[in-house]
Amino acid sequence: MNPEVQETSHDHSPVLFARRASWEGIKLTHFRFRSGELPQHNSPEHLINLSLQGNCSGEITTASGFQTRSRTKGNVCVIPAGQSYSARLEGESEHLAMFLDPSLVLRAASESRVTPSSKVEVVESCAPTDPVINSIGMALLAELESDHLGGRLYAESLANVLAVHLLRYYTTSPQQDRRLVGGMSGQKLQLVLSFIDANYDRDLSLAELAGTAGMSTFHFSREFKRTTGKTPHQYVMKFRVDRAKMLLAQSEMPLIEVGLRSGFSHQSHFTRLFRRLTGTTPQAYRVSFQT
Repeated sequence: MNPEVQETSHDHSPVLFARRASWEGIKLTHFRFRSGELPQHNSPEHLINLSLQGNCSGEITTASGFQTRSRTKGNVCVIPAGQSYSARLEGESEHLAMFLDPSLVLRAASESRVTPSSKVEVVESCAPTDPVINSIGMALLAELESDHLGGRLYAESLANVLAVHLLRYYTTSPQQDRRLVGGMSGQKLQLVLSFIDANYDRDLSLAELAGTAGMSTFHFSREFKRTTGKTPHQYVMKFRVDRAKMLLAQSEMPLIEVGLRSGFSHQSHFTRLFRRLTGTTPQAYRVSFQT
């Protein structure tokens, strides 16, 4: 399902506006606030808040007594699922809130070298910066602002990366090198590639591809990249561009139809990605076969 983006404005709260999108396992809200207070509330998902503005001043307080003050651009605050919290804001500020399904972290833990008796628990924490969370947040924000076919697969992959990152650095479990065991056989890989070949024009999900291989999404993502050298999203995008190259070279159909038949819902996305992967535009590529 493509993300749904909503613009909202609240006259009697600090929220100036909020834009929202959701994918399997992760939700995203881009907030802008003015001075004021957010009443105590909680979320069934783990909250990872990323400050997007450098002059933000205020504090977040949780029911357990945890408190963080004076936030800077790039500051990260993690609040575990179910933990009540409130906020006081001074001046205008901008934030990106990522809400991660707790089951993703538990699944990552179950597929890691963690003993069955280990209790994995996300803990409240705040850090001045976290390059991984910042990169994931910016990538998801870019997806929220676009409507790209393939965004679903991309966002779900990012949710898995975020879950593993929380497991490693924001939980009470031992900080050790956790490696997923097993591998992807040639037969499983061929099943997945055949599935992509038959369904590349759909908004494929990570769960569909992993299910085709009979693997979990975490294990599949890691082993697919190890085997092919590309993430599932990268592979599907290249497959679509290769399909477009064939249509451009062998037919005279309009460029917009080439893009649609290659699995791109928007001409601008088709042209941009085609140029990125080939170094030229679809039209210039076609002309090269006519000279």
